[in-house]
Amino acid sequence: MAPAFLITFRESLEAAVIVGILLAVLRTMGQSKRSIFIWSGAGVGIILSLIFAWVFKTFLGGFEGAAEEIYEGIMMLFAAGLITHLLFWMQKHSHQIKESLERKVTDILERKELWLLFFLACFSVLREGVETVIFLQAISLQSDSVFAFWAASVGCLAAIILAIAIFWSSKSISPKKFFQATSVFLVFVAAGLLAHAIVEFQGAGVLPTLIKPVFDLSGVLSESEGLGAILKALFGYDANPSLIALIAYGGFLFASFLLLFRNSQVQKKA
Repeated sequence: MAPAFLITFRESLEAAVIVGILLAVLRTMGQSKRSIFIWSGAGVGIILSLIFAWVFKTFLGGFEGAAEEIYEGIMMLFAAGLITHLLFWMQKHSHQIKESLERKVTDILERKELWLLFFLACFSVLREGVETVIFLQAISLQSDSVFAFWAASVGCLAAIILAIAIFWSSKSISPKKFFQATSVFLVFVAAGLLAHAIVEFQGAGVLPTLIKPVFDLSGVLSESEGLGAILKALFGYDANPSLIALIAYGGFLFASFLLLFRNSQVQKKA
């Protein structure tokens, strides 16, 4: 599914770009022999991410009934919040990533604390890995988990290939344009997760239903097949939404796009 592909592509690309920048800085400074610290740190970060994924799936995937609905609602709500936070953080800091890493590497080399290169690479990869696990778990709850897994795998592979191509072609690494282009898509993904979380909480009796459905488009665009199923997997489309879920979905989209637009205008004036 597209959300799984896009999220793993973004997260993997961010991790790969950070590792690529670290390697490029060492190469520029004639310190390529120190790259073993970065490669080993990235490798350990990947291993720890896989361990986290296994623990997460094994110990947090066995709920039933209302407890399952509450768990799924919390996961979706948390993932929506995390996606939103990352969108605004990236909008503000994407242009500073390369310069910040270059300063850190230079400082590490000057102090001869090379072990910090290992931890810098490790935690960069682990952070993206943990975020990816959370995102994919939330997305798999509202779509086919098998398709989500393969889409995520393809997204990860595509990001690694792109990062390698950027690094070896010696082009400047600037993920800002890519993240800006995908931000709109991910706002809709986050809105869908938020609305779906509300539906799960309503099913568990945690939130009132009030009016449901506000309207019913099942006869025109069913969410169980065709285009409706695709829209449900991509953006959390609900053919017969409750009033609370509908208000949350629309309100989230309005507030997110308003803030993204306002922040972009502020950055242009700065």
